[in-house]
Amino acid sequence: MIFQHPMLWCAAFLMTGIAIGLHFPLPYYLPLLAASVTACTLLRKGRHWHDALTLLVWLLLGCSRAALSPICDSESPWQSTVRHEAKAAQTALVSRLRQAGLTPGTLALCSALTVGEKSDLEYNTRRAYRNVGVSHLLALSGMHLGIIYALLYFLFIRGICHTRWRWFSLPLVLLSLWGYALVAGMPVSLVRAAIMLSVFTVISLMQYDTDPLHPLALSAIIILLADPADLLSISFQLSFAAVFFILALWTPLRDRFPQLPWAVRLLLVSCVAQIGTMPLTLYYFHQLPLLAPLLSLLLIPLTTLIIYLSLATMALPIALFGGALNFLVSLQQRIIDLAGSIPGTILTDIHPGLAAVALIYGAMLLATLRLRTSETI
Repeated sequence: MIFQHPMLWCAAFLMTGIAIGLHFPLPYYLPLLAASVTACTLLRKGRHWHDALTLLVWLLLGCSRAALSPICDSESPWQSTVRHEAKAAQTALVSRLRQAGLTPGTLALCSALTVGEKSDLEYNTRRAYRNVGVSHLLALSGMHLGIIYALLYFLFIRGICHTRWRWFSLPLVLLSLWGYALVAGMPVSLVRAAIMLSVFTVISLMQYDTDPLHPLALSAIIILLADPADLLSISFQLSFAAVFFILALWTPLRDRFPQLPWAVRLLLVSCVAQIGTMPLTLYYFHQLPLLAPLLSLLLIPLTTLIIYLSLATMALPIALFGGALNFLVSLQQRIIDLAGSIPGTILTDIHPGLAAVALIYGAMLLATLRLRTSETI
């Protein structure tokens, strides 16, 4: 069952503690944490009280971490250095794309999809993507890093994953994943994906099977311990909600219907992701695009081609690649414009309260638990 996994429980209690600590910063959390750790250490393992104390430790750890780290606008020196170096690398890569003869619109979109440089994207382009529910394509996330990881896996892991030489591919893959995340400026969604894929890479090379929700919980713990304020970030909430429900629901659906075509599988994943983020989307943006799952059937493969071709153009900026990118980006823009011109495809002016969002997610979690429980019976 989904909530029998201890890593998920730890992440959930840590998030709860951080939420409490951010809203009620008190000086008593740290002494209570020390007392709880002491009691948990002295109490004999295997008893229910020990499990309860362990969860209390994670709750108080979140409270203490949030209370001792107030949100501030200033950056640390290492963050400023990373941001400066990432900006320099982005500029160099964008200049390579420009050498291939890309049009301004194509250059802006390819820069956003590959290195996260969105300063040249026009407002109308952003609005068009947002209105049809595919604005996540413009924000670097696990999908973009997953596309790059698929290429790395095909080139460096697939052929040797069952041989004694498989560990030689690990440094190259990890350096590529985290180097890309650094160049892109280390957004939360990309950090989460880099942590998950790093764990998945090690697990696959160890030939060990585990629930994919464990790396997700581990990435949440690492990110929130590093910066508790990320819990309040819309990007963090949408990213983890989407990935959580994809991992929690897609596995039983895939096992129940193993013969589904790839298009139906992609549609189901898109529907699950939209369902998982729907309460937050309504709460923050007050609108619900209805065509987003169907558009994913076209735009995700098209975006994959654009990313791969953009990377090839950065390596070899020739006019042939530039012309192909101009065509693909123009085709994608036409699809989005056509979808946006269809009336009645977006529901607007929806204002659910915070209590309603919490109740909806509670019902969704219970339904997810029920589905995964029925799969194990």
